[in-house]
Amino acid sequence: MSKKITLLGLGATTIILAIIVVVIHSNSMMMSRSASTSTIVSAASTNSVNVQDYMFVPMAIKVKVGTTVTWTNKDSVHHSITADNVASNAPDGPLIGQGEKYSFRFTKAGTYTFHCMPHPYMHGTVIVTS
Repeated sequence: MSKKITLLGLGATTIILAIIVVVIHSNSMMMSRSASTSTIVSAASTNSVNVQDYMFVPMAIKVKVGTTVTWTNKDSVHHSITADNVASNAPDGPLIGQGEKYSFRFTKAGTYTFHCMPHPYMHGTVIVTS
């Protein structure tokens, strides 16, 4: 009987430790994502966005009207660049696989937000100035 209790105790302890590890890992991932959400790269720096680790990197960029922005998928899964407001002149691309690119030319000033259709928690912004 005491062997069963000891085994049950060890099993329960193992499960609790596994849950703690998962929670700590999830929290650290969320913190690293939120730390980079405020990053805005200036228009002079880039017109490229990488899709990697289930994030848009950088998450926000600033470009001039007439700039073509290119997204490159560096993940092993398919992603999309899907406008949050499809009624506007905004990027709304197909699913792109690893190594594939999607480009969109911004012809009007404004703030354009987008997400990944299969992974709706992935968000990005392009700020277009005149």
